[in-house]
Amino acid sequence: MRSYTIRTSEQAHIDIENLHFYIVETCKSPITSKRYIEGIYLKIKSLSHSAESYPISSLKIILQYGYNARRINYKKMAIIYTVHLRIVLIHRVIPGALISEL
Repeated sequence: MRSYTIRTSEQAHIDIENLHFYIVETCKSPITSKRYIEGIYLKIKSLSHSAESYPISSLKIILQYGYNARRINYKKMAIIYTVHLRIVLIHRVIPGALISEL
């Protein structure tokens, strides 16, 4: 089984921090936020063994991150990433509803 190193972009970190802040401050649910963010990180970690098992996207909004950009979902969030040799680069973590064919 092939193993990948996971790297997260600064923008993806900001996306996750903003999501955490939104759930804590707007929804007033710090425990939910903790569980949700942990779930996102577990989903990202799962890519260390399954990164190339997900299809390359054909959506323009995802392909702006690279010709081999892929997407996985965690609940209502889309995790956009690319694979370069044995490195997975997480580009964004955004609401799946924002992704549409442009």
